[in-house]
Amino acid sequence: MRHLLGEILRFGGVGALATGVHVGTYLVMLSLVSPQVANAIGFLVGVGLSYVGHTWFSFAGSSKQAGTGRRLALRFAVVVAVGYVLNAFWVALVTEGLGWASGWAGFFIACVTPGITFLLLKFWVYAPR
Repeated sequence: MRHLLGEILRFGGVGALATGVHVGTYLVMLSLVSPQVANAIGFLVGVGLSYVGHTWFSFAGSSKQAGTGRRLALRFAVVVAVGYVLNAFWVALVTEGLGWASGWAGFFIACVTPGITFLLLKFWVYAPR
C-alpha cells in the first residue's frame, strides 16, 4: 500500500508539472491558433516531460520490470494517444458542444484525463511482465 501511495504521489507531481505545461501552453497558444491546434501543441510539449518523469521517477521501480525500452515506449505512445483523444474530446465538448469559453477545457484536461492515464500507466505500461 505504501508503494502504491508513493507511485500516486510521484505520478501526481510529474503529472501536475506536465499538465501545467500542457494547459499553460494551450492557454498561451489560444491567442495565436485554434483551440484544437493549441491543444495539440500543449499536449506535445507536456508529453516529453511526462515520459521522462514517469519512466525515471513515478514508476522507476516498475519500469525496470515492465520490459524493454522499445516495448515501454510503444505502450506509452498508446497511452499518449488515448490521452490526446480524450483532451481533444474535452476541447470539442466545451467549445462546440456546450458553447463555453475555450479555457474551460483546461479543467477537464487537468482533472479527468490524468486519472485515466494513471490507471493505464500503472496497470498496463509499467506493469511487471
